[in-house]
Amino acid sequence: MTSPARRGRPLDPTVGEAALQATLELLDERGYGGLRVDDVAAKAGIGLGALYRRWSTKAELVKAALISAAAQQHVAETGDAGRDLLDGLIALNTTLAGRGGRFLALLFAGTEPELSAAIRETKILPLREANRQRLRRVLSGAGEMDGVDDRADAGVGLMVLHFMAQGTPMTTQQIVDRVVPVMTGSAAAYGPGQPADPSASSPASKPDPYLE
Repeated sequence: MTSPARRGRPLDPTVGEAALQATLELLDERGYGGLRVDDVAAKAGIGLGALYRRWSTKAELVKAALISAAAQQHVAETGDAGRDLLDGLIALNTTLAGRGGRFLALLFAGTEPELSAAIRETKILPLREANRQRLRRVLSGAGEMDGVDDRADAGVGLMVLHFMAQGTPMTTQQIVDRVVPVMTGSAAAYGPGQPADPSASSPASKPDPYLE
């Protein structure tokens, strides 16, 4: 049985985009508990009714906002598996300095279960799977697929632990030198465009395009 067609004028996409952006900003300022739907409408400059026609609850609105933010952070594939892996790690590392770090703190605190569940569904699990897929592409040609998912998780775990211990994200060079070798099993780290080959020279001895 097909759903009945929505009556009235089509929803204006710019209204929805304004509401999602306002939600993210207020979420950063106040957290999930302090976020109120009417404040989102006011900040976005839209009517409360227009907002509720799109999302019937605060939880739905926040989840949609997190999904929209995740889409904006999508890492495009270059065709070079090694570079794609590093690009993904750098993008993930960058988020730790902003909203990503705050989300981690919230997950550890366990004070806002609804938001925590939304973060896991829209952020953590998709990022984890994307990182695993990138590592699979790097290792598939070498036939070194044993424990690939655990190795992918271990690399990200090093980045998160560094952030927790130091209070700042890793540098790109630290990711190249410390994280990538753990994930690839290579004796030498490698940078964008370089093969996962232990005989390859270390990028520490040559310019890293990400650091220029």
